[in-house]
Amino acid sequence: MGGGNPVQFDYTELFLAIFPLGFFALAYYVIVRFLRYLRRKEENEKVLIQKMDELIKLQRQSNKTP
Repeated sequence: MGGGNPVQFDYTELFLAIFPLGFFALAYYVIVRFLRYLRRKEENEKVLIQKMDELIKLQRQSNKTP
């Protein structure tokens, strides 16, 4: 019953294989979230512009009536 060296696993190869996958997954997630944010922002700005137009029309109408 010898006291040989136990089998050791080198995690650097595993890290080198998983790190790029994690990096690209994170990059994909950030890009998708950013694009969704831009789409929501655009929709919210359209609604805001419509409301501002309505307020301007109401203001003009109230100024016309003496």
